[in-house]
Amino acid sequence: MRYLLIHARSPGRPARGTRVDEYARLNRPGLYGDAFVRVLVEDTSRRRKEPRVKLKIGDCSNVIELEFSLGSPQLRENSLFKVDTLIGALQRFRDGLAAEAELADRRS
Repeated sequence: MRYLLIHARSPGRPARGTRVDEYARLNRPGLYGDAFVRVLVEDTSRRRKEPRVKLKIGDCSNVIELEFSLGSPQLRENSLFKVDTLIGALQRFRDGLAAEAELADRRS
């Protein structure tokens, strides 16, 4: 069993060989289905290769997986632009959703 300890990790701490390795459910327990987000960024500091990079988002019936490449300066810049654009859009979405939730609370 000791050999399995190399794969064990503390919550919030990436597994060996990864910079980010997370799977999170997007719904609170007991609500809806199996919505999730899965993110992975491999750590290649000890070897020369392009890392595996994964961003997958799923809801009850659909899954999207976005591609991010680090193969050239232009692709690296575009991958970071893509993430920054997603973060901005999600923040604006959250702000709008919070405003509507507040209105819904007042109406109830």
